[in-house]
Amino acid sequence: MAVFRFQSPRGATVAVRRDESLFSIRLGRVVRLDVVLPPGFDVAAAQPYPVLYLNDGQDLQRLRLPATLNYLYKRGAVHPFVLVAVHAADRLQEYGVAAQPDYLGRGSRAGHYTEFVLKELLPYVQAHYHASANPAEAVVAGMSLGGLTAFDLAWHHPEAFQRAGSFSGSFWWRSRGLNDGYTDADRLMHSLVSARAPRPGQQYWLQTGTDDETSDRNNNGIIDSIDDTLDLMATLAQQGLPTEAVRYVEVPGGHHHQDTWGAIMPDFLRWAFGVEGVDTRDYLQHHLGAHLLAGKRHLRRRPLGAARLGFRYLAKGRARAATFAAMPATATPARPAPGTYQPYAQGYLDLIPEGADPLALLRQQPAELHRDLARLTEAQAFMRYAPGKWTPKEVLLHIIDTERIFTYRALRFARGDAQSLPGFNENEYAATSEANDRPMSDLLMEYHAVRAATLALFSSFTPAQLDRVGLANGGATSVRALLFITAGHERHHLGILRERYWPVLPAADTAAQQLAAPLR
Repeated sequence: MAVFRFQSPRGATVAVRRDESLFSIRLGRVVRLDVVLPPGFDVAAAQPYPVLYLNDGQDLQRLRLPATLNYLYKRGAVHPFVLVAVHAADRLQEYGVAAQPDYLGRGSRAGHYTEFVLKELLPYVQAHYHASANPAEAVVAGMSLGGLTAFDLAWHHPEAFQRAGSFSGSFWWRSRGLNDGYTDADRLMHSLVSARAPRPGQQYWLQTGTDDETSDRNNNGIIDSIDDTLDLMATLAQQGLPTEAVRYVEVPGGHHHQDTWGAIMPDFLRWAFGVEGVDTRDYLQHHLGAHLLAGKRHLRRRPLGAARLGFRYLAKGRARAATFAAMPATATPARPAPGTYQPYAQGYLDLIPEGADPLALLRQQPAELHRDLARLTEAQAFMRYAPGKWTPKEVLLHIIDTERIFTYRALRFARGDAQSLPGFNENEYAATSEANDRPMSDLLMEYHAVRAATLALFSSFTPAQLDRVGLANGGATSVRALLFITAGHERHHLGILRERYWPVLPAADTAAQQLAAPLR
């Protein structure tokens, strides 16, 4: 790891940037990032910054990470590094091990997530945040399932990450249920580690809490999370990983919870990016209120505290399978009532199937639209299916413009604004948009940014706000109707592209010749 000389200016703090510009083809969605930049960050620095990629980045504040980093930087305890907190979406499917799902089919998209990290996230962060591409300066970490995923990434891709941190890692992830003939050989990560030798330079930081859970499937008096982690460490040693390459931290009274993970975070950050000779034990003692067992014998106890954190366990005497309490299903928004939208909108509403969730459609549409438009050559993007019709570029910018206007109306109405808003002439907008002067890639980036903002806005509305009605374009429209209309409007135009444009789209070389002809 490169050595940075760093002194934090008095009072300097980290900067947290919300980045919603990364659209993942592999995941089919915009991936939200919270990027934490060190004090004095300089995108033109002589050397790129070391970088930490953190799964479950939506927990950044619950982990108290900005405050912890401010403390460590002011003490000069860590070298400056870029922290990329990656927000999760469907974590039960996108997290896990890339090689295979678990026995219930969970982790089915973990391979896609791995591809996203390696082929989309790393190049994006390296290009935009002056982050190092050196695997010795790249660390990946996570909590629970995110910790399992972090370990899997580093173990199988040392060309990208030489180090990983796992907080209460889900190393119980298995290929067989406890009542279906399970043995410890069915644990997926242990089997994957047993399949090959470690690579030079690999290092791991592993943490458990004695109150992570209460399940003890082998009745040895040690909770499974500790057993599974210690067994993984033994497997690593059997495969030839030096014992000094693993740091194990066991937190007495530690829970499977962000409070514990945030409290032990300074130990991990010091392990990953620490400056030698700076003592931060006082900070750990203050937050944990207990002695840390680091690399020592595990505690033999049966903690009971995890039940209040959302786990439920089968009664004693029955099979000791641990399960998660079912999450309440999210209700699909009701369709807008007649009279809460204008007649022109009926066609858009009809494109939303009965029972469909318009928010889910808004999340799914970017992948569809991107697949259709990103494949076009610049020449094809100028083609019109008939004289006077819009080009695909103009269609895309029309979708963007209209979505902005619909969401602006939704915001005004949701806030109780009684002013009547004007309409707009879509043909005049298209004629003056200059869409054809912009690269398709630029238009797509703008589209994804707008869609991310749209999702954030509509997701924030309460049922009462969705039912508020305002005036626009000479008629009444509810916020709920605008949600459905936005999704239906894009579906309408994507249908036109597929029905009228793509069947007559010339081959790439023909389109280029037609485009060049007037210039001869």
